Amino acid sequence: MDLGLDGKTALVTGGTRGIGRAVVERLLEEGMTVAFCARTEEGVHAAQQALGHRAVGGVADASDDEALADWATSAIRALGGVDVVISNASALGGIPNDPVGWRRSFDTDVMSAVTLVETALPSLRERHGAIVQVGTITAVEYHHYPGGGMSYGAVKAALVNWIGQLAKAEAAAGVRANVVSPGPVFIPGGSWDRIQQRKPDYYEANLARQPQGRFGTAEEIANVVAFLASPAASWVTGQNMVVDGGFTQRIGY
Repeated sequence: MDLGLDGKTALVTGGTRGIGRAVVERLLEEGMTVAFCARTEEGVHAAQQALGHRAVGGVADASDDEALADWATSAIRALGGVDVVISNASALGGIPNDPVGWRRSFDTDVMSAVTLVETALPSLRERHGAIVQVGTITAVEYHHYPGGGMSYGAVKAALVNWIGQLAKAEAAAGVRANVVSPGPVFIPGGSWDRIQQRKPDYYEANLARQPQGRFGTAEEIANVVAFLASPAASWVTGQNMVVDGGFTQRIGY
């Protein structure tokens, strides 16, 4: 299926590893030019070398509003405009579970999304573009993983609400906005890899709850992100798309 993304442009935060990296790679496969950012120069440089000339890396701490806005502004200028914005940066719970951790989580997850979108909106309106926020099932069903911060689900739930309001507010301008909420995804070096090593009983218990007998992959999440970002999803906006292999127990009315 042709998603209609060839020749279009995108911004992706947290694009050097995990789901963000898989999203960048998937969009590049569709023929897009992608500007991505992450916190460390080393990580950005390594990703840039691996991804090729249609990927443009930049160093920006998503929790720093000014730095993120500067990166997004310069990236949009370099791309000649932006068609798609993928907000993926996350503090993954803002450890420790105290006011410092909660503020870090809010700044990295919520305010980075707001800053990114507000910076990109003029161009998105011109191009009838799309916004995709990477969320989590923890926003819709309680899942507190060992060692995880309780702020994670709370801030992601706030983003689901905000994206829904944004979708309504920008619909007349032709801008769509959706959330993709992954269930447990196994990424080498990621959180479930660490849980497997440190909490094997907990890992096996969650694996046993998986209807398909496995965790998801970053590439499976990226496929859904790419679809929602594309003209192929032109009638889809304001939705929270749960992608979890049937893991959650809620009824999806």
